Amino acid sequence: MTASQVQVPWDAAARLAARLVGTPMAVISTGEALLGTFGLPAACPVRRFGSGGPVTVGDLLTEPGFAGHPLITDLGVRSMAAVPVPAAPDRPAHRVTVLDTSARTWVEHDLAALTEVAAMLGSASPPARLAETRGFVDALLDSLQVGVLAVGADQRPVLFNRMLRRFCGLDDTTPPVQALAAAGSRLRHLDGRPYLPEEIPVLCALDGRSVRDVEAVLRVPGAPDRYALTNAEPVYGVAGELLGAVSTVRDVTERRRRERFRDCELEMTRLLAAADGLEQVAPPLLRAIGEALDWPHVALFVVDDVADVLRTAGHWSAPGVHVDDLVPERIPRGDAGPGFVWSTGRPLWIPDLTDPRFTETPEAYAFAHAAAGRGLRASLTVPVCDGDQVLGVLATLCSTTEYDEFLLTGLLDGVAAQLGQFLTRMRSRELTMQLNQARNDFLTLAGHELRTPLTSIISYTTLLTDELDDPDRQQMIAAVRRNVGHLQRIIDELLELTALESGHHRIRARPTDLTAVVEAAVRDLRPPSGVRVHTELPAALVLDADEERLRQIADQLLSNAVKYCPGGGDVLVTAAADGPDVVELSVADTGIGIPDGDRELLFTRFHRGANARHTAIPGNGLGLPLVRGLVEAHGGTVHLDPAHRPGTRIVIRLPRHSRE
Repeated sequence: MTASQVQVPWDAAARLAARLVGTPMAVISTGEALLGTFGLPAACPVRRFGSGGPVTVGDLLTEPGFAGHPLITDLGVRSMAAVPVPAAPDRPAHRVTVLDTSARTWVEHDLAALTEVAAMLGSASPPARLAETRGFVDALLDSLQVGVLAVGADQRPVLFNRMLRRFCGLDDTTPPVQALAAAGSRLRHLDGRPYLPEEIPVLCALDGRSVRDVEAVLRVPGAPDRYALTNAEPVYGVAGELLGAVSTVRDVTERRRRERFRDCELEMTRLLAAADGLEQVAPPLLRAIGEALDWPHVALFVVDDVADVLRTAGHWSAPGVHVDDLVPERIPRGDAGPGFVWSTGRPLWIPDLTDPRFTETPEAYAFAHAAAGRGLRASLTVPVCDGDQVLGVLATLCSTTEYDEFLLTGLLDGVAAQLGQFLTRMRSRELTMQLNQARNDFLTLAGHELRTPLTSIISYTTLLTDELDDPDRQQMIAAVRRNVGHLQRIIDELLELTALESGHHRIRARPTDLTAVVEAAVRDLRPPSGVRVHTELPAALVLDADEERLRQIADQLLSNAVKYCPGGGDVLVTAAADGPDVVELSVADTGIGIPDGDRELLFTRFHRGANARHTAIPGNGLGLPLVRGLVEAHGGTVHLDPAHRPGTRIVIRLPRHSRE
């Protein structure tokens, strides 16, 4: 048979189509006739899938009209994809169809591969020449966006397509034998172990088995590690003899990098949520970023507003990388690298640190050349912001000049955004702590400074009262003493509240009968006319508490309850055990209640409800905050019962046993 008499190898074309998209079956058909098949019995019933353009079905079981079809019932087919073969005027319409035994989502790459096969078949006339067919096949495989490697039964490579060469960093002119040897030497397991020749997937397929979803690392000198996902299948002849094996190699570096960054962001969220300060969280945080990027050095600089410089907050280097002596303590605004990012608020990629554009200052020149001398030649720096304000800068160093601008910058921007939120929270918390400390210092100072003159005023007014006989003047002195006493109580409450909130107030817990404390407070209470006080108390209710402070709590709650029943009403005091470990005390009244808008601020110092202010009921807004402080000092909780109407019900829960 001459070359001009060689017919189109339909079965080979079907096999090629199946291998390219990873399906176990394929059909080349015209109408209801089969021209070539792969993985199907010779007398297989075929059905024309659609007409015109490409057709895909992700799950045939969900398609009407396919129930009970032999392809499903006999061969287990679940999904298919078909593309038309470009037809000449004198030729019938052909289609390339691939069949899979599992439901799947067909992607653009799958249809592109099938379209290339169809174009090859459409370009060949019925008596196609073998050389032309091989040329079309080579062109098709070189145009694919997936690496393809084929070896003969003798393990010698017969095909190493262009995409695979690029992935492996090889020249297009490298012969397949040398290309396979070079690629094998650069292949690593995920744990870093080199691949043995017999472990290479395409050679494993020569044993007659399918190799699916094998992940590997490709290490090309001068380039970052890339990750490959490989499938391999044996190839058989018409008589069932083993002809060789073919494998497809997909570059999954971007997918894997995104997965690692997703894990990095989750780890960052965990670290930042548990951190009390930047010094604590910086080392593990920078390590997580560096390992996710697979870059050997990461540093974080924060803005020192007073000195107007960037200061080093932390840095991390991979094992074997030593650049600690190169990391500056201070970086001025506008300086190369981090200083430039600080001043502009924009990311900066430097593919070559020694480029004169980035080494204008002596410090930048020295850093760049020292880093390059240690194998670190490129840098990516992004700002850490709160809105438009730059709070810091995240800088990385790497040994390669490969850079995916959109991917890496986008990933680092997400990391920087989390850092920016954390720095903002830290600044806010630090400012709040400073304000609280200043407030407490002021109140302590003011309290002590006011107590001395108040003591003198009380002493002298007492003397004046004893010496004056004029009733009018005695009444005036009594008013002075009454108001001075009120002022002194406010100062005492402020100082006590400050001590409680700062943790300086010590609770002396000992067995105390809550019932006895409450009954004593009720006996000493002098309610205004029309206010009736009721109690529902057990015979005894013992807990570990500071008896004096417990009496303060009861006095404050009772005083509030009767005070806010200006027109008369009822006050109910109850106490009971809530299980073996908790006691509950409540004071309820039928008074004016708390407006809804004031409920959240009820336990805030100096806050008083709008209705209390408008009715001129006296008070300073310190009673309930003091109650809360005393209750929390005992390890308990206090809250307003939102369902109690009319009036107010305050509920206190205290542990029965001391936690000291």
